[in-house]
Amino acid sequence: MSDMLETISHTWEIPLRATVDVAVIGGGSAGVAAAAAAARNGASTVLVERYGFLGGTSTAGMVGPFMTSYTPDGKRQLVGGLFQEVIDRMVAMGGAVDPGTTEAGSAWASFIELGHANVTPFHVEALKMATLEMVCDAGAQIRFHTSFVDVVMDGERIRDIIILDKAGLGLLRPKVVIDTSGDGDIAAKAGAPFEVGRREDGKMMPVTLFLTIGNVDDARVEVWMREHEQLHPGERLFECIVKEARERGEWTLEREFLNIYREPTPGQWRVNSTRIQNVDGTNPDDLSRAEIEGRRQAWELIRFFRSHCPGLEHAQLIATGTQVGVRETRHILGDYVLNGQDVLEGHKFEDGIAQCSYPIDIHDPQGPRGRLEGIHADHYEIPYRCLVPRQVNNLLVAGRPISADHEGAASARVIPPCYATGEAAGTAASLSIQQGMTPRDLDVKLLRTRLREQGAIV
Repeated sequence: MSDMLETISHTWEIPLRATVDVAVIGGGSAGVAAAAAAARNGASTVLVERYGFLGGTSTAGMVGPFMTSYTPDGKRQLVGGLFQEVIDRMVAMGGAVDPGTTEAGSAWASFIELGHANVTPFHVEALKMATLEMVCDAGAQIRFHTSFVDVVMDGERIRDIIILDKAGLGLLRPKVVIDTSGDGDIAAKAGAPFEVGRREDGKMMPVTLFLTIGNVDDARVEVWMREHEQLHPGERLFECIVKEARERGEWTLEREFLNIYREPTPGQWRVNSTRIQNVDGTNPDDLSRAEIEGRRQAWELIRFFRSHCPGLEHAQLIATGTQVGVRETRHILGDYVLNGQDVLEGHKFEDGIAQCSYPIDIHDPQGPRGRLEGIHADHYEIPYRCLVPRQVNNLLVAGRPISADHEGAASARVIPPCYATGEAAGTAASLSIQQGMTPRDLDVKLLRTRLREQGAIV
């Protein structure tokens, strides 16, 4: 029997669905910001999203809270613009806590000090509504329940985007494409070079299925942690309980402590404690395995909470993510590659379009622990060149797969900089069309000025 994969050839007649200035592929954090920014700057814009709601990892994956959008000392905001607008909308709905009021080491931050000041606790449903309103108010068209399939190239330019929805295959014909797929899917299909995971071996950080639990005794959890801190400074929440349970064979997860974050509703906490290793987020077989294992681990956690953890004896599982949260897949190679030294030393760039202070946060691809290393400055910048992939002329990349190495991406992957790079990409796409040039040739001074006018911090 032949080991070759069987294939067939089939010809499709694919109708043109829309001709637009800007097509944004992926309605997560970066995609929401990119679509709103492009539309507000006068570009006819379509946002393609596979689910029936926006927010991506933060809603479908339930990943929260948003990590810090401030300097490490909490004295200066680093990410404003559309990111802050989404927060303001949620706060007005009673669905979030403004990061200007949350402190490091608090229950909002899972009692973590480093890199966890000024986090943003939020409700998933509030975020779904806030992002939807912002994109619709901006005038962008949203195509829900629509998946990206492929690109049609004209030399080094994307001519068409092939999509799939309930009506079948269709074409979008944009002038500029923004890849906010989370995995660099469009850039990869278009021929842009990329790396996967760690440069030395290609291994990627583990994935996590988030869950929300209710019926927690908030006060008892906080009292336990404060009392424990006096006896075992530096240990994380329930770390000693997990260690003892592992020794007795009562804990099987590849985690050394419990990461749970208080939510705006009393008694409700977000859980970031499952861990599934050796998952390639671009491989459907791996993703299927991860979803199965993640849900098994979620119920193992519930049983452990009830039997071992003070304050969680009556915890109830409220919800699990629609999908696992993926930390790392492709790193698209752009005109500049952000690296770990840039992050740690707080490098600034003439074409900086976003600011960030989150530590290098690497979840070990081969073990239960990781690396959380704070930067040696108040912030670093992400240059516009990290959004401009090589070898494709009318494409920008925003969000998690921007041009960064394993260490650089381990900081820039969190939600606030994803909004910031998305807003920059959407603004740049619109301006480049108005100026009659490719995004690569856009005057970055013009872009930085426009971003400031919009309330972004650059």
